[in-house]
Amino acid sequence: MAESAISATKEKKHSTELLTCRVGEQWIGFRVQQVREVVKQQPRTHMPKAPDAVAGLINLRGRVITELEVRKVIGLSARDEGKPFHVAIVETLGGEDFGLIVDDVGGVIVLDEQAFESTPQSLDSAWRQVSDGVLKQEDRVMVLVNVDRFVGLTVPSLGGVDTADVTVH
Repeated sequence: MAESAISATKEKKHSTELLTCRVGEQWIGFRVQQVREVVKQQPRTHMPKAPDAVAGLINLRGRVITELEVRKVIGLSARDEGKPFHVAIVETLGGEDFGLIVDDVGGVIVLDEQAFESTPQSLDSAWRQVSDGVLKQEDRVMVLVNVDRFVGLTVPSLGGVDTADVTVH
C-alpha cells in the first residue's frame, strides 16, 4: 500500500499540466502555472509605433494587458477578418501579464514531463525559438511553448532572451 502511494507521488512530481491551443494548423501547449485565464475577444486600444505583433491593449477587470498576436510573432498569415479567437492570459517569470491571441483552445491535459522530446531541427525556425520541446501524438506534434521566450520575440527587453537569436516579425 505504501509503495503505491510513493509511485503516485513520483508520478505527480514529474507530470505537468498544459493548456492546449491551436494556431493555424499547429497545436501548442502552455504550462498551466503561467496561465491566468482564457478569455474571448475584448475591446482593444491600438498602440502607435508598437511592434507589428502587438495587437493592442485590453482592460481586463481593471488590469491593462498587452495582447500579442501569436500568428504574427511566428510569421503566419493573418487570421481571416471576423473569425473568432481566444486570448490566453499568461504571466511571465517577471510577473507581467500578456494576452496571447490563439485561434482555438483545446483544454488542459496532464502529461509526464519525460513524454516530451527535444525540439527537432526540422521544426519551423520561429517555433524552434520558443519551444521547450515537442510531444508526438497520434495525429499531430504539439509544441511546448516557453512563454518568456515567446514574449521576448516581441518585447525583447521583457523576455530575458538573447536578442541575437530572435527574429521579430
